[in-house]
Amino acid sequence: MKDTRQNILTAAARVFSENGFHQAKMDDIAAVAGVSKGTLYYNFESKSLLFSATVTEGMDTIIEIIRENLQSDLPFIEHFRKLIELNVTMYLEYRDLARIVFNEVSSGIDGSVLRDIERVRGRFIDFMAEQLRAGQKDGRIRPCDLRLASVTVTGMIDSLANLVVRYPDSVTTDEIVEFLFSFLARGLLSRSEAEKAGELFSPGSA
Repeated sequence: MKDTRQNILTAAARVFSENGFHQAKMDDIAAVAGVSKGTLYYNFESKSLLFSATVTEGMDTIIEIIRENLQSDLPFIEHFRKLIELNVTMYLEYRDLARIVFNEVSSGIDGSVLRDIERVRGRFIDFMAEQLRAGQKDGRIRPCDLRLASVTVTGMIDSLANLVVRYPDSVTTDEIVEFLFSFLARGLLSRSEAEKAGELFSPGSA
């Protein structure tokens, strides 16, 4: 039963991502999932409930995967790079879900479902801010609004990972990770941590 539900959620992410909420059909989701329409409705009574579950359960899964993989004694600079790498990797692995959550495929749907999406977006931003907060307490991240920083980081990951999806031959995942790591280090990390990232600040620079 658990595998069936997950197959349905994966199929739903694909169909909603490709067609948007209004154009997506439950018949198509059932076909992609390889289940009967009766089984689909047994698990999810309506398209709105299926959409909500696809977004909330999917994003919660991503948060937990990233959190579990960050549990280590790595030096902060390596922890910071790992955070970026995991986000890019998860975006690409769950690209259908990411498109739904971050690219307004959900426009015009029920208010209650939109609120679910906003809540899960908020949880993700809070999670990212939480990861940065420890570094800020240690003086490894410059004083800044961590929520705004998290929104910025998430937006950059979304834009650059989309580039990999649309033009896979133009840039590699490793190049995206290295660019983000270097670019964000300049803006977020303290001078000493940025220097560890590759001598990014010249002597006497701000």
